[in-house]
Amino acid sequence: MIEDLRKISVGVRVLAILLFVFGIFALFGSLFLWGEGFLFSFPEGVDYGYPVTDILVNAPASIIAAIGLWRLRRYGYIASQFTAGFYIYASVEIFVQVIQRGAPYPLEIVMPQVAAVVVAAFLVLYLWRVRRVFG
Repeated sequence: MIEDLRKISVGVRVLAILLFVFGIFALFGSLFLWGEGFLFSFPEGVDYGYPVTDILVNAPASIIAAIGLWRLRRYGYIASQFTAGFYIYASVEIFVQVIQRGAPYPLEIVMPQVAAVVVAAFLVLYLWRVRRVFG
């Protein structure tokens, strides 16, 4: 039983670390508009929709979920499920935009979204299996 809990704890902590890193990247990447300039200097021609959403929704949700998962709290499980849904929704939005623009598909845009979908799948599938550890 204790060995099972240790295995679960390691898996949950890995997901917590990934969520925390994603949250920090979302926050700081968005503040600097992913290389386009500082958000508050309002560069022309840059879409603010994704950076503002990342700052207001993605970063806080990811960080709250990470902290909750790390502590094996119920709110961490709930926040991680919300975050997984957000990752999938945002990734589909970005995939559609990339496909509409046509080839070549920029890997620096596509690969983080693929990673987000993979993490989201683990958040939903793995955490569902171990949900009993979240008090």
